[in-house]
Amino acid sequence: MKRLILVSLLSGFLINLCDVTITVTTVATAWNAELARQGIAPSPFTPPYYVSVSFVAGALLVWLYRHLCRSRGATASTALCASTLLWGISRLYGGGHVVMGQMPLWIFGVMSSGLLLGFVVAGQAVRLLLRNEHLSAPDRVGVSAH
Repeated sequence: MKRLILVSLLSGFLINLCDVTITVTTVATAWNAELARQGIAPSPFTPPYYVSVSFVAGALLVWLYRHLCRSRGATASTALCASTLLWGISRLYGGGHVVMGQMPLWIFGVMSSGLLLGFVVAGQAVRLLLRNEHLSAPDRVGVSAH
């Protein structure tokens, strides 16, 4: 259990690292200007909220990867599947900012790419760190290996 917690924390850290790095270096100024244009002052709780959510996403990624391994095997494609599924769900929700007219599509696209990179990197790290956990798909009943 301790190992899973550590892998979850590392996964969340990697998601945050990629997301924050890309967002801060590319669109933070434009996003803050857009919010100011709309008369919205960002809350000081916004950054800690998103960082916390990414750590929760790291734990969900570990859970989903382990679950998918039972049917798909412990492979790079299984990690990619888990990563893109969670990323897609997060973007469906995050897209509400675009639909409401609060966030320009290009800013959403850049922020989404940072999250995608984070999820993919974290997913592959989870796969590598859990490679000795025997998460492969179970043997098929009635199928001979000969």
